[in-house]
Amino acid sequence: MTAKSTISRRQFLSLLLTAIPSAAIAHGVTMEPERLRITRNTLKITGPAVRFVHFSDLHFRGETVLTRKVADEIHRFRPHFACFTGDLIDNADQKEGAFAFIRSLNCPVYGVPGNHDYRSGVPFEEFATAFSSTGGGWLENENLLVPGTGLEVVGLAINGDQTIDPPLSEKRILLTHFPQAVDKIGDATFAAILAGHSHGGQVRLPFYGSLYLPPGVGRYDLGSFQTPAGPLHVTAGIGTSALPVRFCCPPELSLYQS
Repeated sequence: MTAKSTISRRQFLSLLLTAIPSAAIAHGVTMEPERLRITRNTLKITGPAVRFVHFSDLHFRGETVLTRKVADEIHRFRPHFACFTGDLIDNADQKEGAFAFIRSLNCPVYGVPGNHDYRSGVPFEEFATAFSSTGGGWLENENLLVPGTGLEVVGLAINGDQTIDPPLSEKRILLTHFPQAVDKIGDATFAAILAGHSHGGQVRLPFYGSLYLPPGVGRYDLGSFQTPAGPLHVTAGIGTSALPVRFCCPPELSLYQS
């Protein structure tokens, strides 16, 4: 972990206020958090063509322009399934709206828990019911085959147990909230590894990068990385945490196609 990833949130705010001109701060507060960026990725597998989407860190706080954009883009892409890598909600009173959003995507959604989901106090049985109702699943150290695709989705919980079950398919995708978990999964390999948690730092300065990164990120702050376990993509996420601010780091929805 780099030195810049260990600053406190108070120091993060102080750096934000001193490093960015007021006009840029206004943009980061009022505009960029709702400017959805679409990234496109190729899934290198054999067999029938597969389409899916990846999103993370929704931090649902009610329907917004942004959540409508996310749902509209997913509907437009018509994926075979969607992958979600944690932090759906912050508090229990947000669960019904968040679960309704997941069900509204009109495709199977496979998800794993994030640290905020644990903190919300909502029993994971309720998450499992919502995700399973889409035809997908809530994966806490579990593997599921995606019907009609030949793909296996493997989901890690964040409780310290990084044991990967024996494969059900040669074509596997790993979902994890913490990007740094990729360094702790032994010799398992995947066609794609999807992670969130970092938010890309939310605020990134040109020629410097992120001002703050939470624990569990390591060197995998944002974007694509080659790892011994396979290609890793760390998304900037959808919502915000700690501060409702983004700068040079808009919300991200990732599209995958083989």
